Amino acid sequence: MRASKWLFIFAYMLLLLLATSRRASGQVSDPIQYKLYAGSSLEYGCFGPCACPVAISGPLRGTFTFYRTSVDPLFDHYALVNIDWAYTIGASAPGTLRTVYIKGHGTYDVGGEVALTQRMVLELRSDGGLDQHFDSGYVPARAIFPGINIDVHAPTGICLDSILHVIAAPPGVAGVGPVTDARLIERAQPNPTAGAIEVLLTLPASARIRVDVIDVSGRAVTTLVDRELGAGAHHLHWDGRSSTGLDAGAGLFWIRARADGRVDEARVVRLR
Repeated sequence: MRASKWLFIFAYMLLLLLATSRRASGQVSDPIQYKLYAGSSLEYGCFGPCACPVAISGPLRGTFTFYRTSVDPLFDHYALVNIDWAYTIGASAPGTLRTVYIKGHGTYDVGGEVALTQRMVLELRSDGGLDQHFDSGYVPARAIFPGINIDVHAPTGICLDSILHVIAAPPGVAGVGPVTDARLIERAQPNPTAGAIEVLLTLPASARIRVDVIDVSGRAVTTLVDRELGAGAHHLHWDGRSSTGLDAGAGLFWIRARADGRVDEARVVRLR
C-alpha cells in the first residue's frame, strides 16, 4: 500500500514537471525574427546643453529574435535575444571604413495605465569588447505594435551619450506606422449602474486581446477575455463579480483592453 502511494506521488510529480516544461517551452517556441528598418542608427557624442558635435553617426542594420515572456495588468513583457547588429564608421586610415558588429540581448515592455508607454533595456557587446547598458526609460510609444520605434541611451559621461535609434518590425510588416488613436472599447454601459456592464469592443484586424477589470488600487479584479479574436465587433459582459466569484462591490473601476501593444480604457462606476 505504501509503495503504491509513493508510486502515485512520483507519477503525479512527473506529470506536473512535464506540463510545466511544456508551458515554458511553449512560451519561447514561437519566437519572431525582427529586422531593423531604415532610420535605425547609432549616434555617439555630445547632446543636450553641451551642443558639441556628434562624434559618430551611422545607419544601424541587422536582426534580433523577439518573443513575449509574461503579461501583467499594466504591461506586456517581451525578450530580445540573438541581437545581431552592425554599423559602419571611419577607420584610422583616411578614406577607409570599419564595420562594428554588436551582439547582445534585452527586454521590451509595452502598455501603461493611461497612455501607451514603452521601455527597452539592452545589454550589448561590440566586437571590440566594449560592454554597454542601454535603457530608454518609460517613454510614449511611437509606433503601432508589432512595430517598434524607440531611442535607447547609454550615458558615458557629462553630456556624452550613445543613442541607438531602434526602428524595427517583423519582416512581413510593411512599415512602422505611427500610433493610432482608434478606440478598442467603443462603449461600456450602463454607466453608472448597480447591475451588470456590457462592453463593446472593435478590432480593426484579428488580434490577441486581453480585457481586465481594474480597481482603484490598480489590482486586476477579473479578466473578461484573454484570447485571439477576429476583426469586427465583440460584446463582453461583466456581472460585477471578481475572479473568485465574489461581488466586487461599489466604486470606481476601469475596463482595460490591450491588443497588439495598444491600450484602451473605459471608466465605469458601480453603485450599491
